Amino acid sequence: MRAHIAGFVLMAALAAPLAAQQQAGPVIQGGGTHAPVPNATFEVPRGQAYKVVWNIQVGAPKPGEANDAFNVPARFVNQGAVLGLPRESVEVAVVVHGTAGEELLDNEEYRTRKGVDNPNIALLEEMSRAGVRIILCGQTAANRKMPRGHVLPFVEVAPSAAWAFATLTRQGYTVNPF
Repeated sequence: MRAHIAGFVLMAALAAPLAAQQQAGPVIQGGGTHAPVPNATFEVPRGQAYKVVWNIQVGAPKPGEANDAFNVPARFVNQGAVLGLPRESVEVAVVVHGTAGEELLDNEEYRTRKGVDNPNIALLEEMSRAGVRIILCGQTAANRKMPRGHVLPFVEVAPSAAWAFATLTRQGYTVNPF
């Protein structure tokens, strides 16, 4: 009898991550889709903090196309939920510079510059509401003549991408290598 109970407890413990994958909904609905991985052998420990920053410097190939790079940090947030990590233990930031900088413009200014609506706004807004910090390089903003009044209101503006990365790494963030 005890062997049956112990076996049941073990099976329930092993099934918990799979059940979480099947039951946990995405935190960010508009992006960050990912495939379930029911046979993963690499364990992501619960009970520790994860602080990750992404470097997004290349804009979408064409004006009016969404920048797929924004989906990667959104995917990380969503996978954290699937893995059963408390939302407060997954801190995510993105530092945006280079040609990706203009994708942080409000629709009015983006349309003036590109002739089409900014397709990134909805995902960026949702990421911000989910607690993702979105940081624009101030040097990019200055060089591309991006007035602060036309940068999305939830975007933080750093003196430069270099200072944003230096500050975030001192705060315990690791830079995602891709």
